[in-house]
Amino acid sequence: MLVVTFIIAIVALIISILAYQRAGGARELKKTVDSLSSTIESLKDRAGDTFKEPIAKLTSVTESLRDRTAGAIDRLEKALRRKPGEKAPEVRPPKRPEELKEGMPSAEDFQSELKGMFVSAQQQGKSFIEIESGDLHRAVGGYPGHVHRLPTCCRVMRRNMKSGDEILHQPPGGAGATLIIRFQLPR
Repeated sequence: MLVVTFIIAIVALIISILAYQRAGGARELKKTVDSLSSTIESLKDRAGDTFKEPIAKLTSVTESLRDRTAGAIDRLEKALRRKPGEKAPEVRPPKRPEELKEGMPSAEDFQSELKGMFVSAQQQGKSFIEIESGDLHRAVGGYPGHVHRLPTCCRVMRRNMKSGDEILHQPPGGAGATLIIRFQLPR
C-alpha cells in the first residue's frame, strides 16, 4: 500500500511539473510580475500628482495644530509654575483679520509689535522681557490659523537679538510657536 501511494505521488509531481512548463514556467511568471510592477509604479506617479496639494494642505493644518497645542501647553506650564504673587503675563487680544494687511502679517508688523513690547516692558521698569513667538504672532494677528507666518515671526525675533539676549527655548524645526527669547532691556 505504501508503494502505491508513493508511485501516485511521483506521477502527480511529474504531471504538475509538465503543467507548469506548459503554462510558461518561470519566465512567464516573471513577465507577469514585471508587468504588474510597472503598472503599480505608473499609478503611484499619477496619484502622487493628484494628491500633492491635499497632502500639502493637510501637512500645513497638522503643523498649525501642533504649534497651537505646544503653545497652549507652554502657557499652561508657565501659569502652573508662576510664583505666588507673580502677575500673570499680559495677553493682548489678536487683531481681527480685516485689520491685517491682505490677511497676513508682514515682517514689519512683527517688528512694530516687538518694539511696542520692548517699550511697554521698559516703562514698567523691567530689566528683561521674555517673548514667545506664538504670543507675538497672536498679538499681531493671523495666528492660530491655517495660514500662519511663524517662520517670519521667528526670523524677526532672532534679527532683534543683541549681545546678552538668549534663546530660552527653541522648537525642533527652529521656527514655531514655542520659540522663547529673553531680550535684555533697555533696548
